[in-house]
Amino acid sequence: MAGPELTGPNLPDPIIEAHGLKRYYQRGSETVKALDGVDISIRRGEIVAILGPSGSGKTTLVNVLSCLDAPTEGTLMVAGRSVAGLSEDELVEVRRGVLGFVFQQFSLLPTLTVTENVELPLMFLGRRADRKKTREILEMVGLGNRADHLPRELSGGQMQRVAIARALIMEPQILVADEPTGNLDKTTGESIIKLFKHLAADQGLAILITTHNLAFGYQADRVITLEDGKIVKQEERHPERTDAVQT
Repeated sequence: MAGPELTGPNLPDPIIEAHGLKRYYQRGSETVKALDGVDISIRRGEIVAILGPSGSGKTTLVNVLSCLDAPTEGTLMVAGRSVAGLSEDELVEVRRGVLGFVFQQFSLLPTLTVTENVELPLMFLGRRADRKKTREILEMVGLGNRADHLPRELSGGQMQRVAIARALIMEPQILVADEPTGNLDKTTGESIIKLFKHLAADQGLAILITTHNLAFGYQADRVITLEDGKIVKQEERHPERTDAVQT
Protein backbone atom coordinates (compact mmCIF):
# COMPACT_ATOMS: atom_id res chain seq x y z
CA MET A 1 0.00 0.00 0.00
CA ALA A 2 1.32 3.44 -0.92
CA GLY A 3 1.90 6.03 1.77
CA PRO A 4 1.33 5.76 5.52
CA GLU A 5 -1.62 4.01 7.10
CA LEU A 6 -4.67 6.19 6.58
CA THR A 7 -6.79 4.97 9.47
CA GLY A 8 -6.35 5.08 13.21
CA PRO A 9 -5.26 7.72 15.70
CA ASN A 10 -1.84 8.49 14.20
CA LEU A 11 -2.93 10.12 10.98
CA PRO A 12 -0.50 12.70 9.59
CA ASP A 13 -1.80 16.27 9.49
CA PRO A 14 -3.37 17.36 6.20
CA ILE A 15 -0.99 19.12 3.83
CA ILE A 16 -4.06 20.51 2.03
CA GLU A 17 -7.34 21.20 3.80
CA ALA A 18 -10.34 22.94 2.26
CA HIS A 19 -13.88 23.60 3.44
CA GLY A 20 -16.85 24.90 1.50
CA LEU A 21 -14.89 25.60 -1.68
CA LYS A 22 -16.91 27.35 -4.36
CA ARG A 23 -15.75 28.64 -7.72
CA TYR A 24 -18.38 30.46 -9.74
CA TYR A 25 -17.99 32.03 -13.18
CA GLN A 26 -20.24 34.32 -15.13
CA ARG A 27 -21.04 33.27 -18.68
CA GLY A 28 -23.18 36.13 -19.89
CA SER A 29 -26.22 36.14 -17.60
CA GLU A 30 -25.56 32.55 -16.48
CA THR A 31 -23.68 31.67 -13.27
CA VAL A 32 -21.55 28.57 -13.81
CA LYS A 33 -20.93 26.68 -10.56
CA ALA A 34 -17.67 24.94 -11.41
CA LEU A 35 -17.23 24.08 -7.71
CA ASP A 36 -20.22 24.15 -5.43
CA GLY A 37 -19.27 23.53 -1.81
CA VAL A 38 -16.38 21.06 -1.72
CA ASP A 39 -14.71 19.79 1.46
CA ILE A 40 -11.43 17.94 0.98
CA SER A 41 -8.22 17.14 2.83
CA ILE A 42 -5.04 15.51 1.54
CA ARG A 43 -2.38 14.08 3.83
CA ARG A 44 1.34 13.59 3.48
CA GLY A 45 2.21 10.28 1.90
CA GLU A 46 -1.27 9.87 0.43
CA ILE A 47 -2.18 9.40 -3.23
CA VAL A 48 -5.56 10.92 -4.07
CA ALA A 49 -7.19 10.52 -7.49
CA ILE A 50 -9.85 12.95 -8.70
CA LEU A 51 -12.26 11.36 -11.18
CA GLY A 52 -15.19 12.76 -13.12
CA PRO A 53 -16.47 13.43 -16.63
CA SER A 54 -15.55 16.53 -18.59
CA GLY A 55 -17.21 19.52 -17.00
CA SER A 56 -17.45 17.88 -13.57
CA GLY A 57 -15.15 20.44 -11.95
CA LYS A 58 -12.05 18.31 -11.38
CA THR A 59 -9.68 20.65 -13.24
CA THR A 60 -11.12 23.65 -11.40
CA LEU A 61 -10.72 21.84 -8.09
CA VAL A 62 -7.09 20.98 -8.74
CA ASN A 63 -6.36 24.53 -9.93
CA VAL A 64 -7.84 25.96 -6.72
CA LEU A 65 -6.05 23.45 -4.47
CA SER A 66 -2.81 24.23 -6.34
CA CYS A 67 -3.21 28.00 -5.83
CA LEU A 68 -3.45 28.51 -9.59
CA ASP A 69 -6.95 29.90 -9.14
CA ALA A 70 -8.74 31.56 -6.23
CA PRO A 71 -12.01 30.25 -4.80
CA THR A 72 -15.13 32.40 -4.87
CA GLU A 73 -15.92 31.19 -1.35
CA GLY A 74 -14.48 28.81 1.22
CA THR A 75 -11.30 28.27 3.19
CA LEU A 76 -8.09 26.70 1.95
CA MET A 77 -5.00 25.79 3.95
CA VAL A 78 -1.85 24.68 2.11
CA ALA A 79 1.04 23.39 4.22
CA GLY A 80 -0.52 24.99 7.27
CA ARG A 81 -0.94 28.41 5.65
CA SER A 82 -4.22 30.05 4.81
CA VAL A 83 -4.11 31.27 1.21
CA ALA A 84 -7.18 33.50 1.50
CA GLY A 85 -6.35 37.05 0.47
CA LEU A 86 -2.79 36.33 -0.62
CA SER A 87 -1.38 38.40 -3.46
CA GLU A 88 -0.32 36.74 -6.71
CA ASP A 89 3.34 37.07 -5.67
CA GLU A 90 2.56 35.36 -2.37
CA LEU A 91 0.67 32.59 -4.16
CA VAL A 92 3.69 32.09 -6.41
CA GLU A 93 5.82 31.60 -3.30
CA VAL A 94 3.37 29.04 -1.92
CA ARG A 95 3.42 27.14 -5.21
CA ARG A 96 7.18 27.34 -5.53
CA GLY A 97 7.91 26.12 -2.03
CA VAL A 98 5.22 23.46 -1.70
CA LEU A 99 3.91 22.23 -5.06
CA GLY A 100 5.40 20.37 -7.99
CA PHE A 101 3.49 19.90 -11.24
CA VAL A 102 3.43 17.06 -13.78
CA PHE A 103 1.30 17.47 -16.88
CA GLN A 104 0.03 15.22 -19.66
CA GLN A 105 2.28 17.01 -22.14
CA PHE A 106 5.88 16.40 -21.12
CA SER A 107 7.03 19.85 -22.34
CA LEU A 108 10.71 18.90 -22.56
CA LEU A 109 13.07 21.16 -24.49
CA PRO A 110 14.40 19.03 -27.38
CA THR A 111 17.90 20.55 -27.45
CA LEU A 112 18.56 20.00 -23.72
CA THR A 113 19.73 16.77 -22.15
CA VAL A 114 17.70 14.94 -19.53
CA THR A 115 19.83 16.51 -16.80
CA GLU A 116 19.40 20.01 -18.22
CA ASN A 117 15.62 19.57 -18.58
CA VAL A 118 15.36 18.47 -14.96
CA GLU A 119 17.40 21.47 -13.77
CA LEU A 120 15.47 23.98 -15.88
CA PRO A 121 13.26 25.30 -13.01
CA LEU A 122 16.39 26.15 -11.03
CA MET A 123 17.85 28.02 -13.98
CA PHE A 124 14.68 30.11 -14.32
CA LEU A 125 15.04 31.09 -10.65
CA GLY A 126 18.71 31.91 -11.02
CA ARG A 127 19.72 29.08 -8.68
CA ARG A 128 22.81 26.96 -9.08
CA ALA A 129 22.01 23.29 -9.63
CA ASP A 130 23.48 20.63 -7.38
CA ARG A 131 24.47 18.02 -9.96
CA LYS A 132 24.78 15.32 -7.29
CA LYS A 133 21.19 15.97 -6.20
CA THR A 134 20.04 15.88 -9.83
CA ARG A 135 21.71 12.50 -10.31
CA GLU A 136 20.06 11.18 -7.15
CA ILE A 137 16.63 12.23 -8.42
CA LEU A 138 17.27 10.66 -11.81
CA GLU A 139 18.27 7.43 -10.08
CA MET A 140 15.10 7.63 -8.00
CA VAL A 141 12.90 7.80 -11.11
CA GLY A 142 14.89 5.11 -12.93
CA LEU A 143 16.78 7.35 -15.34
CA GLY A 144 20.28 7.23 -13.92
CA ASN A 145 21.60 5.83 -17.20
CA ARG A 146 19.80 8.44 -19.34
CA ALA A 147 21.20 11.63 -17.78
CA ASP A 148 23.00 12.78 -20.93
CA HIS A 149 20.39 11.69 -23.46
CA LEU A 150 18.20 14.05 -25.47
CA PRO A 151 14.38 13.75 -25.38
CA ARG A 152 14.28 12.25 -28.88
CA GLU A 153 16.30 9.32 -27.55
CA LEU A 154 13.70 8.48 -24.89
CA SER A 155 10.45 6.54 -24.83
CA GLY A 156 7.19 8.20 -23.78
CA GLY A 157 7.43 6.68 -20.31
CA GLN A 158 10.98 7.89 -19.91
CA MET A 159 9.97 11.40 -20.95
CA GLN A 160 7.21 11.37 -18.34
CA ARG A 161 9.78 10.33 -15.75
CA VAL A 162 11.93 13.30 -16.76
CA ALA A 163 8.90 15.55 -16.20
CA ILE A 164 8.41 13.98 -12.75
CA ALA A 165 12.11 14.47 -11.92
CA ARG A 166 11.82 18.11 -13.03
CA ALA A 167 8.98 18.59 -10.52
CA LEU A 168 10.98 16.87 -7.77
CA ILE A 169 14.04 19.09 -8.23
CA MET A 170 12.20 21.85 -6.33
CA GLU A 171 11.67 19.50 -3.34
CA PRO A 172 7.87 19.84 -3.25
CA GLN A 173 5.65 18.53 -0.48
CA ILE A 174 2.75 17.97 -2.90
CA LEU A 175 2.97 16.54 -6.41
CA VAL A 176 0.08 17.49 -8.71
CA ALA A 177 -0.26 15.26 -11.76
CA ASP A 178 -2.80 16.17 -14.45
CA GLU A 179 -3.62 13.14 -16.63
CA PRO A 180 -0.06 11.82 -16.18
CA THR A 181 -0.71 8.65 -18.22
CA GLY A 182 -2.83 10.24 -20.94
CA ASN A 183 -0.11 9.83 -23.57
CA LEU A 184 1.18 6.45 -22.36
CA ASP A 185 0.36 2.84 -23.07
CA LYS A 186 -1.04 0.57 -20.35
CA THR A 187 2.25 -1.01 -19.30
CA THR A 188 4.08 2.31 -19.17
CA GLY A 189 1.20 3.89 -17.25
CA GLU A 190 1.44 1.11 -14.66
CA SER A 191 5.13 1.88 -14.20
CA ILE A 192 4.26 5.52 -13.48
CA ILE A 193 1.76 4.63 -10.73
CA LYS A 194 4.40 2.33 -9.20
CA LEU A 195 6.78 5.28 -9.17
CA PHE A 196 4.13 7.47 -7.52
CA LYS A 197 3.61 4.82 -4.83
CA HIS A 198 7.35 4.77 -4.18
CA LEU A 199 7.48 8.57 -3.90
CA ALA A 200 4.51 8.62 -1.51
CA ALA A 201 5.81 5.82 0.69
CA ASP A 202 9.51 6.66 0.75
CA GLN A 203 9.52 10.44 0.32
CA GLY A 204 6.27 11.24 2.13
CA LEU A 205 4.92 13.16 -0.85
CA ALA A 206 1.22 13.89 -1.08
CA ILE A 207 0.21 13.14 -4.66
CA LEU A 208 -2.93 14.56 -6.27
CA ILE A 209 -3.91 13.02 -9.60
CA THR A 210 -6.61 13.88 -12.12
CA THR A 211 -7.39 11.17 -14.62
CA HIS A 212 -10.01 9.70 -16.94
CA ASN A 213 -8.29 6.32 -16.60
CA LEU A 214 -10.32 4.39 -14.03
CA ALA A 215 -7.81 1.55 -13.73
CA PHE A 216 -5.06 4.07 -13.02
CA GLY A 217 -7.18 6.14 -10.65
CA TYR A 218 -8.23 3.12 -8.61
CA GLN A 219 -4.60 2.44 -7.74
CA ALA A 220 -4.71 5.52 -5.48
CA ASP A 221 -5.20 5.41 -1.71
CA ARG A 222 -8.36 7.48 -2.05
CA VAL A 223 -10.62 8.10 -5.03
CA ILE A 224 -12.87 11.18 -5.16
CA THR A 225 -15.55 11.45 -7.85
CA LEU A 226 -16.96 14.83 -8.87
CA GLU A 227 -20.17 15.66 -10.71
CA ASP A 228 -21.48 19.16 -11.37
CA GLY A 229 -18.95 20.73 -9.03
CA LYS A 230 -19.79 18.49 -6.07
CA ILE A 231 -18.16 15.44 -4.53
CA VAL A 232 -20.59 12.58 -5.10
CA LYS A 233 -18.43 9.71 -3.86
CA GLN A 234 -15.26 9.04 -1.90
CA GLU A 235 -13.61 5.66 -1.69
CA GLU A 236 -10.84 4.79 0.75
CA ARG A 237 -8.93 2.09 -1.06
CA HIS A 238 -6.24 -0.46 -0.40
CA PRO A 239 -4.80 -0.91 -3.90
CA GLU A 240 -3.16 -4.24 -3.12
CA ARG A 241 -6.54 -5.66 -2.10
CA THR A 242 -9.83 -5.87 -3.93
CA ASP A 243 -12.03 -4.20 -1.34
CA ALA A 244 -12.91 -0.54 -0.87
CA VAL A 245 -14.89 1.50 1.59
CA GLN A 246 -17.36 3.92 -0.02
CA THR A 247 -18.84 7.04 1.51
